[in-house]
Amino acid sequence: GAYKALRRLGLRVPDDVSVTGLDDLALATALDPELTTVRLDAELFGQRGMEALLAVLDGREPARDDIPVELVVRGSTAPAPPA
Repeated sequence: GAYKALRRLGLRVPDDVSVTGLDDLALATALDPELTTVRLDAELFGQRGMEALLAVLDGREPARDDIPVELVVRGSTAPAPPA
């Protein structure tokens, strides 16, 4: 959707605007240019979310554990232009 809206505005990815997604879905490599994305373990993300919800419902402070992520750089991002 972001690519489509940017094209309507006459903007080019990544020449004018860099675009980044989340979840590294299969669609990320079907786009042109391929989408830079943040890969995360969706199952772990859901598990931690449920644990946090149950803790709050039980009146406890939820754990503040990090969830590992990986940046997968593809063609939808470019360096910022010089200042």
